[in-house]
Amino acid sequence: MADPVNRIPGVQSQRIEIDPVKLRTAEPAAPAGTKSFKEILGETIGEVQRLQDEADSAVKKLVAGEVKDVTDAMVAVEKADIAFQTMMVVRNKMVAAYEEIMRMNV
Repeated sequence: MADPVNRIPGVQSQRIEIDPVKLRTAEPAAPAGTKSFKEILGETIGEVQRLQDEADSAVKKLVAGEVKDVTDAMVAVEKADIAFQTMMVVRNKMVAAYEEIMRMNV
């Protein structure tokens, strides 16, 4: 029986040799420049803290009379609030995933 690939003009079949030892010892390669989950989580928490500090500073300046525009303070507070809420949703998802893993039978 003829190989169907050989019937296509210009296409030739190639024999690929696979070494089972290399398959067992191969380690997954992370794309260059990627960060670990721990690093990303730390940076994200740092960013939420920075937004909280920025909002706190804006409110203090507003109360002290250094800033007359209320909208800047409100925008800073809302940014911090949204960032915190997002962080809490991610935290809840992580806790739920951990609990699910702990319920697995081994």
